[in-house]
Amino acid sequence: MNNINKALSFTLATLVSTSAIADTIDTDDFSFGGRVEGWGGLVDSSYEDNLRVRLNGQGKHQINDAITAIGKLEFEFSGPHTSSNGIRNYTRYAYVGAETAYGTLTYGTQDNAVTYLTDFTDMAEIYSGYTNDNIEASDDRAEETILYSLSKGDFKFNASANLKGDENGGGVMVAYQLRQDVEVSAGYAATEATGRNSNSSDVYMLGARYTKDSFLLSGLVQKGTIYDADFDAVDAFASYDFGENKVSVSYNYLSADNAPNLHVNFVAFEYGRYIGDVALYTGYKVALSSDTSAGGGQNANEFMLGARYSF
Repeated sequence: MNNINKALSFTLATLVSTSAIADTIDTDDFSFGGRVEGWGGLVDSSYEDNLRVRLNGQGKHQINDAITAIGKLEFEFSGPHTSSNGIRNYTRYAYVGAETAYGTLTYGTQDNAVTYLTDFTDMAEIYSGYTNDNIEASDDRAEETILYSLSKGDFKFNASANLKGDENGGGVMVAYQLRQDVEVSAGYAATEATGRNSNSSDVYMLGARYTKDSFLLSGLVQKGTIYDADFDAVDAFASYDFGENKVSVSYNYLSADNAPNLHVNFVAFEYGRYIGDVALYTGYKVALSSDTSAGGGQNANEFMLGARYSF
């Protein structure tokens, strides 16, 4: 498997770096950016705060009329201000690939196939996207991943394969724009862990979103197994923009058989103010579980304030 990974990395990296073998077309497109963000608040009367910095660069180079090489690199540095463990850093994106008339193929640390679908409801500043991160193939991103994407008119198709040594898997996703304001999607993802935890995980997903002017309403339903435990999950999100302001409400629910540590059940309300490259936001999460202690993981009442500067 390592040999396969190395071969894929070499092949895709070659597409990016060997434009000299083709007729050079002067259409290079590179950009750099990032964000600085800090937030803090009360979690069941206990104060917590955090800081993160993201730096990224991405670009395209048209090798010829048929192939455009692409790549992206993004790092994140984060950690609580009060932590003695220091700043945590990791790679969010590091991939290379190629765009063609027959779709886009990339390899590296990147989105999974179903990330497009889970983003239907993962739209809040703070309180969304809690129900799909327990399975490698349905998480927002994964290492050593091949992703193929195709968009044709109102139709979108994604397929991915996770080639990480101890967590192999993959997923597929299809989406269709029924009307200008309605999009529906379905997906499937599975992971087979081969390390210390050899249990399997998989998930079926259905999602839909409605957008009209400044209003967004979306929903996501999931059903499957996590470490061989059956689970059900429901996400819902609604938001309304007015001027430089946004108000939103989100609902996250996940329940797995005989796995109380995976239980998620809350509703959250948020307000954001967006002035140019600066965002100011606040949110309050109401835990709906009977266990509302901070030790209950996601099942704690929270109040948060945050600010972000993007560049």
